[in-house]
Amino acid sequence: MTLPMSFDNVSYFGDQYRGDLIITHGVIYYFPHTNMALQKKETGYGRPTGLGLIGVLLDLISPFLRELVATTNQPDLRDVGLWRNGDSSQSLQARLDVHIAEVKKQPTDVLQYEYRVPKPMRFALAEIKNLSTRGGLRFDAAYDTHDFSIGFRRKRLLRDALSEGGFRH
Repeated sequence: MTLPMSFDNVSYFGDQYRGDLIITHGVIYYFPHTNMALQKKETGYGRPTGLGLIGVLLDLISPFLRELVATTNQPDLRDVGLWRNGDSSQSLQARLDVHIAEVKKQPTDVLQYEYRVPKPMRFALAEIKNLSTRGGLRFDAAYDTHDFSIGFRRKRLLRDALSEGGFRH
């Protein structure tokens, strides 16, 4: 395996957000792109009632369907020129760090909290505590616990990427 590695469409904060989780040497990044709570609200908080057994079956199989279409190294960052094939961890980190610094300078939109997508996140190896890959990726950093759902199909790839990046789990 060669870093950097992107895990695309990763759930964060109890599936409130989806985004791209990027593992590099010594740094983990998360770039949220979809507010799932807002998306559920806009579609009426789920499926229409009255679907009965079909609705129950759809609820049961949707995580498996989502897992089947989960990708790696196809992040949304590719569309804005931040992710380039063949990049080293160091060159990608430099570009992502500049981007995150620019995003953090921008004033927060005057939107209600429930409609926002968090700003991109950066977690250096030295600030990560209690890293675990049980049930996904979970660690403490910046006075908070961060919980990402990777899915069972990409879990081994995540463990390998974390090991190569210098993260003990």
